[in-house]
Amino acid sequence: MKKFLFNSLFLVAAASLGLANKLPNVTTPALPPQLPTQDPISLIGDLSPECQGALLSVVTSPEFFECIPVAALLPVLTDPTLLPSVLADPLKNGAKLLPIVDAICADPKCSDDGVAAAQKAIVAGCSSAQDQKNPIAQLAIAAVTFYSPVRDIICFKDSAKEYCTVETITNILSLPNAPIKLLGGIIDKLIFAEPKLICTPCNKAMANTLIDFFTAHPEALEIIENAFHIGEEELVIGKIGLAVKCGAPFVDGKVGDSTDPPGKFVYQEAGNGTDSSASVNGFNFLMISSIMAASTLVLN
Repeated sequence: MKKFLFNSLFLVAAASLGLANKLPNVTTPALPPQLPTQDPISLIGDLSPECQGALLSVVTSPEFFECIPVAALLPVLTDPTLLPSVLADPLKNGAKLLPIVDAICADPKCSDDGVAAAQKAIVAGCSSAQDQKNPIAQLAIAAVTFYSPVRDIICFKDSAKEYCTVETITNILSLPNAPIKLLGGIIDKLIFAEPKLICTPCNKAMANTLIDFFTAHPEALEIIENAFHIGEEELVIGKIGLAVKCGAPFVDGKVGDSTDPPGKFVYQEAGNGTDSSASVNGFNFLMISSIMAASTLVLN
């Protein structure tokens, strides 16, 4: 109970900083107005010579073809309906990406030094206003910026050797409707969800991978905010929500082992070592009380 009270007070304290009304409002990011596959020659031709040279230096480096499965990525570039269809219905269409994920995870991960060198080259070479508006330059910068955490996240597997992303999406999309409406939509479902569905080894690994990445690369938040309307405050609220639901150690910056057996994963407990309906309901009540108290502080 002391841990619950501490977490509740922590959320209220965050609200006093003006964060409680910044709950994540995720929207599907607008894809570039011209996908590179629609007219790649024209788009490449619109880049400055410096940007073209930077991109060429990256894709012709010896490491690039060792850690990037170019052939497997072609469907993403040649089928403009692939990503929109997955975003629109992840449960139904997500399997379309599995061959691509398999290929990415089968190749060795690009080295941190290699990724940093590529990022430095592209950012320096594609710095003109003309380049920054070009979809190819935008996609290239985003790709190298988020390569490491995205590659880690999509390659995590659970104790059944299935991809963690599949497990998490399936769990979230199968959550029952909330018994009452508080904040609306998926947020209400997450508030009332049993901890065992949210506090999984997979989610700890993925959440802390992002926490560690954004701690080390705060500049990457600008890309996320422009694409998904999620900035630093929203990420703080998300971290607080996980701490309240799963306990502070769940978001301690330690990735952990995503393949841990769920039944032995300590953060899946409802806070007191049991999984009874009474304990889960009590836990959810404390979480709801914290969020409502935080919202009241901001509104006043």
